[in-house]
Amino acid sequence: MRTKYSIKLRFVCVLLLLLGVVFKSDAQKVSAKLLNKENNEPIPFASIQFSEKEGTMSNEEGSFEFLKPERITVKDSLEIFSMGFKTKKLCLLDPIPDIIYLNTEIFPIAPVVLTNDKMTVNEIIDKVKRNLAKNYLTSYTKVQVFIRETYKQQFNEFRFDLKNSTIDNIDQDLFDSIINKIPDKFTSLIESYGDAYLYDNSAGKIQLIKAMIIQSKHQKSSVKRVQNDFLQALRDNTRPDSYLIIKSGVLRLDKTESIDSIVNQTNTMTKEEVKKKRLTTQKRRNNVLNKLVENLFFNKKASMDFLSKPGRYRFVKIGYEELKNGLAYVIEFKPKGSSKYKGKLYINTTDFAIVKSEVQGAKKIFNKHINIFGIKANDLTYKNTVFFKKEIDDRYHIKYIRTETTQEVGINRPFQIIEKNKYVKGRNTQNKVSLRMIISMHNHDVKEIVFKQPKAIFESEYKDLKQKNDFKIGRFNAYDKNFWNEYNILTPKKAIRQISIEE
Repeated sequence: MRTKYSIKLRFVCVLLLLLGVVFKSDAQKVSAKLLNKENNEPIPFASIQFSEKEGTMSNEEGSFEFLKPERITVKDSLEIFSMGFKTKKLCLLDPIPDIIYLNTEIFPIAPVVLTNDKMTVNEIIDKVKRNLAKNYLTSYTKVQVFIRETYKQQFNEFRFDLKNSTIDNIDQDLFDSIINKIPDKFTSLIESYGDAYLYDNSAGKIQLIKAMIIQSKHQKSSVKRVQNDFLQALRDNTRPDSYLIIKSGVLRLDKTESIDSIVNQTNTMTKEEVKKKRLTTQKRRNNVLNKLVENLFFNKKASMDFLSKPGRYRFVKIGYEELKNGLAYVIEFKPKGSSKYKGKLYINTTDFAIVKSEVQGAKKIFNKHINIFGIKANDLTYKNTVFFKKEIDDRYHIKYIRTETTQEVGINRPFQIIEKNKYVKGRNTQNKVSLRMIISMHNHDVKEIVFKQPKAIFESEYKDLKQKNDFKIGRFNAYDKNFWNEYNILTPKKAIRQISIEE
């Protein structure tokens, strides 16, 4: 129900619009949540535009926040759009409510839809394929990106079962004490902001501006400490001029001249890692960007083959969704045989561009990497959501990508560590430790990228880019909401805001 106060404010906005008045205010973060008016359900991934170039989107919980412009004209409004809902505009001079309700869109069947209804679903997919280059691919672009990576690891089992040891001080108690230092759970969060340089919406380069890392130093170093403790135990209980042979079953894995050489190599790597920490942060974000972008359906390297090999899938048109300026076919697809994907496509009825795709793994084990000789590594689940928006050159550019995967990793293998010494009389073999390594864990990985303000650039700017490592890194044990005060980022959901790590 509208109050007299809100009616007066709206009247003032209209009056000032006619007068062309400009206001200056202090920049401030405004937060709100989008709900479906019919059922009070949150509306995720809605588009929120608050200036000609600046915008954001709601997160999975429907929440969003944005940095209110310092200078607000009477023409400025907050425009909110989500598929299937009526576009809503709010005057930026009005107080933005904490809860914003959107109405579902009830639309008549337009004549163009009746005409296109004569097309079969396979003809629609064929149109999508034939219009890929026209709708998506462009030359060199520069775009602002915000990347959020959340990683959780859970050990279900981690143990070394000692079978035999000829070294008194290397026994089951030693292995148990070492393994107990490894935490059962590991959580990390990395958020980064920067400029991405893309070619044809494909492989690109990233120049970071700022990054926030939440990662326990204790957890990160636990495996390394286990390795160092075990090496020290070997060092203390073997001859200094001995060398080691490491075997797993019939496989010989390693040979080194001395334990000291292993220790020195480990320490050297640690020093190098410290030197390259900043470079590694940027390189890994670059890899995340490239892997997600290169797997889009219009790229040759994409594993998602529902467009490149449509004969492997069964497509069904299930309805329509309202777009900001038109309608979209809603098409579901499932594999006919052994193909890996199923999902839903939202296809513009006018230009046959996929404006949104929701794809997931169609099998219990999405991707079987390896399961042989006691080693198992499989992707159990896969979910991918992509939004596109028509921007420069009247083409669609990536607006948002989200992937979520769960993996299982398991090792159940015998290991032998054999000490040999060529400087002693008799047999070279001095000692032998036989054990079985049993590891079972699940990983949960979520990656999100928001793309903003794409603009065309020259080929030379793309090729001549020299990535610098002078960006700001903040390392925390809990989420710091103030770290991104001056940026418009994807609002973290409640679970992310509550991440806290004890050292």
